[in-house]
Amino acid sequence: MRISRMPAAVAALLAIALAATGCVTVSGASTPVAALDKHEAAKVLHEYEVQNNQAYANRDLPLNARAETGSLGVLDQAGLRILAFTDPNGNLGRAPILHERPEFLIPKVIGWPKWFAVQNTPNFNNAKPQFLVFLRAGPDAVWQAAWGPTLQSELPKLKRDSSGYLEQVSPTATGLAASPGELAPVLSEFLKDGKTRAELFGPDPYTAQLRKQRDEPIGDGYVRQAVDSPAAQFPPLAVRTADGGALVLFALQHSIKLTVQPPRRLGDVDPSTLAFLTGKPSRSVTEHRLSEYVAVVPKAGGKVQLVGWVYGLVGAEGE
Repeated sequence: MRISRMPAAVAALLAIALAATGCVTVSGASTPVAALDKHEAAKVLHEYEVQNNQAYANRDLPLNARAETGSLGVLDQAGLRILAFTDPNGNLGRAPILHERPEFLIPKVIGWPKWFAVQNTPNFNNAKPQFLVFLRAGPDAVWQAAWGPTLQSELPKLKRDSSGYLEQVSPTATGLAASPGELAPVLSEFLKDGKTRAELFGPDPYTAQLRKQRDEPIGDGYVRQAVDSPAAQFPPLAVRTADGGALVLFALQHSIKLTVQPPRRLGDVDPSTLAFLTGKPSRSVTEHRLSEYVAVVPKAGGKVQLVGWVYGLVGAEGE
C-alpha cells in the first residue's frame, strides 16, 4: 500500500488473496469470535508486505488484486494504473515499504467477514501513522488488506476485554452521536451544501478544503459540478472506544466535472487523469475519486471528529 507516499494518485480494485498463514478457521455464527491472534496477524502483515512491494516494483496489478480488496483495493489498483502510465519502469531497486512498530487491534466478530487492524508507521521519510485493516470474507477465504487511511491525530483508547480483544459495534448501533452507518450519508449531504447536519462534525482541515473547493468560483467560462455520495459497496466497520463511543471506518465517492464554454479550451490535462482517458477531451473532464475516513464518534450529544483519511483518483472521463 503506497497511499501515504502518493496522496494524489492512489489505487486498486478487488480481490482474491493473501495467503492466510496459520489462520484459524472459525465461524462464531451466534457469538463474537476473534478470527486470529496477534502472532497470526503478524504473519498476515508480513505476507502482505512481500506481495504488495512486489506488485509496486513490477507495476503488477493482478498481484496487488490478490493482496487487497475493498476501498483500499480500488484506490491502489487505480494508483498502479497511473504509475504504469506515468512511471512504467517501476520501483525496482528501491527499499521496500515496511510497517514499523505495528499495534494489532483485533475485534471479536459474530459471523463473517472477520477483520483486524494494524496501527503502524511506514518506514519512509515523514510518514504519518496508518490504520491498515485486513478482511477475511469467509471460512474458505484468505486475508486481504481492505482499508488504509492515514491518521492525522491519535486514536482514542479502545475498549478491550480481559484477553485484549476489541468489541465490534454494529452499523445501526444507537446511543451514539450518529450510528456508524449514518456517517457516509450525512457527510455526503454536508459536502453538498455545507449546512446539513453541520453541527455533527467537529472542525477539521480536510472537509473544510473539500467544502471550499465546491464553493469557490473558478473563473468566467468554466463550470464545475461536484457529486458526493456514500460508497455503500464498502460497509462501515466500527469498534467500541473506552468511553462508550465508537471508532468508525467509512468511505465516500466523489465525481468532479469541469466544463469549459467556447471559445475557451480545457488546456493540458494532468498525466494522472490521462491514465484513464481514451482520447484528449475538448469540452469537459470528469474525475472520479474515492475517500476513506476514520472517525471518532462520541456518545449522543457530542461531535464527530475525523482523525484520518485518504483521497485518491480512481477514474476519469473526457468529452
